[in-house]
Amino acid sequence: MSVNAMHSIEQIESQLWEAADQLRANSKLTSSEYCMPVLGIIFLRHASNRYESALEQIKADQAAGKMPDRPLVKGDFIKRRSLMLPENSRPDVQTAF
Repeated sequence: MSVNAMHSIEQIESQLWEAADQLRANSKLTSSEYCMPVLGIIFLRHASNRYESALEQIKADQAAGKMPDRPLVKGDFIKRRSLMLPENSRPDVQTAF
């Protein structure tokens, strides 16, 4: 692993600990209660990543003529082991994460 990659990992770890400290300090949640919002955010990020990957596959299939160019449905995403996330459920990766 390169020095830059290790520095990036350490920086991310530091940011995560700082965010956890802020959550603990600025909420009335106990340590056993604040895990739920954190796990929800982690799941949303994972679901968003899977959605973006599936969407790229769908667009590639449509461009290659393997799939008709039509409005997407839930089944298109399930086939690619993803969730079809409504637009208002998709986080803006640049600001939220």
